Amino acid sequence: MQKKSKWKIALGGLAVFIVLFLAVGAVTVAGWEYSNSNEFCASACHAVHPEEPYAHQQSHHAEVDCVECHIGRIGTFASFAEKSGHIVHAWSFFFGYERPTYAPSFGGAQDSCEGCHTRNPHRHDVVNVSKRFSTDRRNTEKKLTLTMRLNGREIDQDDHRGVNWHASGAVRFIAEDPQNLRIRWVEATLPDGSRRIYNNVMAPIPAEEVEKGDMQVMDCGDCHNRAGHPFRNPEEEVDLALADGRLDPDLPFIKARLIELLEKEFDSEDEANEIVRDAWSKYQEEYPDLAEKEPAAWQAARQFLGERQGFMVDLMIRNRFVGEGVSWRSFPDHNGHKLDPGCFRCHSGRLQDAEGTPITANCTNCHSIPLITKRDRIPDYFLALLDMKKPEHHRDPAFISKHMDMAGEECTTCHEEIRYGASDRSYCSNSGCHGEVWEFLDLEAMRKATRIAGQAHID
Repeated sequence: MQKKSKWKIALGGLAVFIVLFLAVGAVTVAGWEYSNSNEFCASACHAVHPEEPYAHQQSHHAEVDCVECHIGRIGTFASFAEKSGHIVHAWSFFFGYERPTYAPSFGGAQDSCEGCHTRNPHRHDVVNVSKRFSTDRRNTEKKLTLTMRLNGREIDQDDHRGVNWHASGAVRFIAEDPQNLRIRWVEATLPDGSRRIYNNVMAPIPAEEVEKGDMQVMDCGDCHNRAGHPFRNPEEEVDLALADGRLDPDLPFIKARLIELLEKEFDSEDEANEIVRDAWSKYQEEYPDLAEKEPAAWQAARQFLGERQGFMVDLMIRNRFVGEGVSWRSFPDHNGHKLDPGCFRCHSGRLQDAEGTPITANCTNCHSIPLITKRDRIPDYFLALLDMKKPEHHRDPAFISKHMDMAGEECTTCHEEIRYGASDRSYCSNSGCHGEVWEFLDLEAMRKATRIAGQAHID
């Protein structure tokens, strides 16, 4: 009987162990699954940057879970090790941290982007059409059309000439800030195996510092850094609302008024609501008959503003964008070159090789000359040039800084007249070029370029 009793105790103990083991296992699996959920990433853990989930829902990756990009494919030992390493951030979460505006632990494109995307998706060029609206009374609509030369300047050429060459591992760089806004040194390995070094002529890095520098290999994320979390500026936000019909352009000066309103700062929900009320009261005083004459447009505008202002108030209530100097400007988009350095981080004209050749800043290497149209009418002067081949001297890496000085009678062979400006009445009077402020393009540095057109350079 005693022997049977021992067996019962042993079996009972084993049963308890199995139950506990299964329970712990179930809790562990459930905890692991929850820690990989968007809810955990956005609320339970990463409230340190709570505006990111909203931006994520506005992106083309809204259906992609946070961990797919920030950790990599879940289920591998590498992803477990990577995620476990994040436990070091727990101390800062409880005892204070500096407001993050970038993800220092974000892996490379190989561990994230390439889980869904191939390295060579672009086999053709793409026509990009976007609507822009002026800040005048009529909110005048313009269309900006660009042919994006993703495959390079020539059809059926080698892959190394296309945009994806940048992410092929052939480019290394040194930046002096964690967001890679200020790139001061670049090394490019060309298809023949030769290497070319480009240094910042305005503030060159000495050779000994290059050897000690944090050398990075360029990949997809160095340009598409906001693919999962876009933060649009107020002007772009209003343009999109006008373009997709959420706002009616018949409302006079509606773009100018909304940009002014969305740029305002506030410290509480009450103050934000007061700003909205005051702005619309003032607007209605200026246009007292508008609500009756354009009721649909008026209501659409109020609804749009309510949604946008509600978002901004929500950000403030949840401690979003409340840090000093933190706003949409704190999250630069490298995939462009107007409001942020973007492409001009390397293609500004400052980065030049030992012979004075800059990394090309020739606009048409990447896209066509901007076509600005009103009422969808394409001007004859633009159509006349479609089948013409670009002259060789136009391929000069520093052509953008020299073209005004080079202009002469020979130019009229292709261009009917040379008349600079931003009226869009001639090829050279282009508001897409001359009507913009290119803050990050350094024409002065580019004028120092010495090599002539036709010699090898980077696209």
